[in-house]
Amino acid sequence: LTAGRANSFFDFYTGEHLSSIFETAHSDSIVNLIAYTFSLGNGITASVSIEDPTTGNGGGRRWAPGANVPGQSPYAGVKHPDYVANLNVTQAWGSAQLMAALHQDYSMAAAPVNGADASKMGWAIGAGAKINLPMLGASDVFGIQAAYSKGAISYVSPDWYTGSDFYTAAGKVEQTTAWAVAAGLTHGWTKTLSSSLTASYAKYDEATAFGIDYRQIDVGGNLAWAPVTGLTMTTEVEYKNVNFTNDALAAGSGLADTHALVGFLRIRRDF
Repeated sequence: LTAGRANSFFDFYTGEHLSSIFETAHSDSIVNLIAYTFSLGNGITASVSIEDPTTGNGGGRRWAPGANVPGQSPYAGVKHPDYVANLNVTQAWGSAQLMAALHQDYSMAAAPVNGADASKMGWAIGAGAKINLPMLGASDVFGIQAAYSKGAISYVSPDWYTGSDFYTAAGKVEQTTAWAVAAGLTHGWTKTLSSSLTASYAKYDEATAFGIDYRQIDVGGNLAWAPVTGLTMTTEVEYKNVNFTNDALAAGSGLADTHALVGFLRIRRDF
């Protein structure tokens, strides 16, 4: 039994590099939850979880396309928690996971139209694997993950350039779709020097011809040096590229194709 604040049970692969500024496309959210994990033997587990989405990473980036104001949220509140389940296997070769989530989209802008409710249930599914590569190095690992959502974009990526689980049109809730693939590799060059690289491709799509659609590429890599136990110095570079399907439509909403590059140095001492 897990109760309290913990990583969402949808989370699995969160990339190889630090992702301190731009995150590659994956679910990475700490939420308030209550969950139970069943042990099925041979390293296989199944988990079910009830999670509070307002305590995670999704709310701040949502916006309402109808208002064309980035940062404006169409959410009226949460009437249902998120329902999450996963099936995980962990063995000597590495680990793998299948996961799914249900998430309510409840609008403050939409009123029932022709008997339709002002809310819909969104959902997300995903699968990933982490594979140990001892033939390359003792600490080497390769990870890959794919996810797809309808009305639940934060399960695909925690760092969308802009977007929302849904918006309202003619009084109806219109859910967005999103999908992504991410992969990465960590390699130990020596006992003290290692490098990590992660890349992801994500696609965001709104339901109508007047929606804001774009693709997003995120890449991050670092070089880490640990000269003594407990001391690690890491230099990292992260890149984000956003390309809109309709530049004129995006410009009308105050958005534009974007290229961004950041770098930093982190020195960490553990005692």
